[in-house]
Amino acid sequence: MLKQILIAGIILIVLFHHYGYAKEPSLAGDNCFDDGRWGDAIYEYKKLLEKNKNQPEIFFKLGNAYYKKGEMEKAIEAFTTATQLKPDYLDAYQKLSEVSMQIGVPENEIKVCLKEVQKNPNDADAHFRLGVSYYKCNIFMDAKREYEIAVGLDPKKTEAYFNLGVLYQDLNTYDKAEEMYKKAIGISQSYDKAHFNLGIVYYQTGRLEESASEYKQVISINPNYADAYVNLSLVYFIKGFYFDAIESLKKALPLGSAPEKIHYFCGNVYNKMDKKNDAIAEYKKAIKINSKMIAPHYNLGLIYLEKKMVDEAIEEFTRVIVLDHDYANAYLNRCKAYELKDDLSNAQSDYNSYQHAKAAFARVYKEEIRSPFYAGSNSAE
Repeated sequence: MLKQILIAGIILIVLFHHYGYAKEPSLAGDNCFDDGRWGDAIYEYKKLLEKNKNQPEIFFKLGNAYYKKGEMEKAIEAFTTATQLKPDYLDAYQKLSEVSMQIGVPENEIKVCLKEVQKNPNDADAHFRLGVSYYKCNIFMDAKREYEIAVGLDPKKTEAYFNLGVLYQDLNTYDKAEEMYKKAIGISQSYDKAHFNLGIVYYQTGRLEESASEYKQVISINPNYADAYVNLSLVYFIKGFYFDAIESLKKALPLGSAPEKIHYFCGNVYNKMDKKNDAIAEYKKAIKINSKMIAPHYNLGLIYLEKKMVDEAIEEFTRVIVLDHDYANAYLNRCKAYELKDDLSNAQSDYNSYQHAKAAFARVYKEEIRSPFYAGSNSAE
């Protein structure tokens, strides 16, 4: 059965600025920077700082050169020094925030964004970025406050409404999530991610027709939105429209970044249609792309067991166990396969392993609270 719904992640707006500055006294470094010779620019800026370290503008330029060269940690260090030397250096704070977000330093990011808000309390973008930073640290109520301030300052800030929708969806407050996505769509009818997540809200609240309608709307806006085809196929699957589900998945296949999952989903649909050979072919395609994907191995094992292809079933369940030694049902089904071979010794051993793994599973996963539908939603784009 298709079990995973993909969800559009939280939007992260990065503001790009043109950083203007006088050429003197850093003309040599600036010329190198303008020519794309980042290493030479770094050398020239560091020469200037050897003479006088109290130059926030040079540290800022040095940070930009490190950033262009891909040395993010050194860029952060240079931008941080610039803000320490010049506490009202907004461009340095903004660039520091941008780099911190890119490399995932949320605690540092919050400090930087707080500085931005303190310097510009009426800047909706600053509050929005602070909200993103709080969200990434799972500080949801503070994130909510900052997003609400952002839309209060800029009522047409669609990204803030969208992120509020994601936040409410994480909290299973579906009515508020729906409200926020609709506000974002009201401002921008072509906001494909808002339509997409609204489709998920409808799915989660059992409104399958409305869910399908939103996914179709996404596809009309962006025909290359692979996840919309995948989620639409899930709705078709649940409604029993298996042919439509397969057609939707086939459209997603050339567009998606995870073809192994799409082949796996196709296998599930064919399996439900009792087209076992087609299901086997799709599962094998998924495994050929990613041999460490457990689910197609397991489902192949089930089909082989049903078809009394005992050796093949044992092989697939063994692969599952190698990948996840606590997969209780893999032991149980391999036990059944051994029983069919009259190999009672291995059958008993697997049954014992099944009991042990089942207890381990309960210990490991009993505290799990997040829905599998939301895997990956707590991240920034």
